[in-house]
Amino acid sequence: MKFECPYGWKSVTKSGNVTLESATVNICDGICDTADHCGIQSCEFYDTSPEATCRFIRALNKEQTAEFQFAKPH
Repeated sequence: MKFECPYGWKSVTKSGNVTLESATVNICDGICDTADHCGIQSCEFYDTSPEATCRFIRALNKEQTAEFQFAKPH
């Protein structure tokens, strides 16, 4: 699920004169998808171990199923 980073991490993308900032992170099964980019090890969602990566991918795949999409509150 997508959230605003609780620690204020932002990604910055520049294209010509346009700069885009985003603080949105994807947290699945308690693991953040941007932990390797931000490096905030005190974050409760920070885990870059191979086991955490597998757990994150499994949870992300489950979020993409129709069953999960219809079950979540909108």
